[in-house]
Amino acid sequence: MKKLLMVALFAIVAVGASAQKNFTVWWGGNVSNVTDGDSEFKALNIGVSYTAPIADAFDWSAGVSYTTKGGKGWDPGFIQLEGNGAWNFVENEEAKVGIFTGPYLGFMVSNDEDAIRPFETNTVDFGWQGGLVAGWKFLSLKVGYEYGFCNLAKKIDSKPGDFFFRIGVRF
Repeated sequence: MKKLLMVALFAIVAVGASAQKNFTVWWGGNVSNVTDGDSEFKALNIGVSYTAPIADAFDWSAGVSYTTKGGKGWDPGFIQLEGNGAWNFVENEEAKVGIFTGPYLGFMVSNDEDAIRPFETNTVDFGWQGGLVAGWKFLSLKVGYEYGFCNLAKKIDSKPGDFFFRIGVRF
């Protein structure tokens, strides 16, 4: 599994390095919770993404990241793959603003076992995300919400939900 994720990361880096301002390295945070749980700010979210145009005002992007989720007192870490489509309602040579949406797939790579006992956890998270994306010169900002369709803890209602922000540098 780790080899597959490393190959995906290398492919995104290799493709993005050859494209002008289509490759973004970002850091972000989220306010994360699970169904009926307390929310908590998580500051360990890093990733890379590649963006390319589809048509005049439309883009697609693919990315990979390390993201923390969970809720108050529980900090599981995920390697997350995501794909988004975006409609840019403002676009010129220096700036771009749009709305995005698309699916994500996450694989749990670290778990805080003491915080979730006695429940067994699922290691896969699949969901949908959407929000606003903006770029100005070499800077990128993305804010949105993602909702998971899978319970993170087995046998209880524990679907993840996150309000997130990402600040990045475009190459």
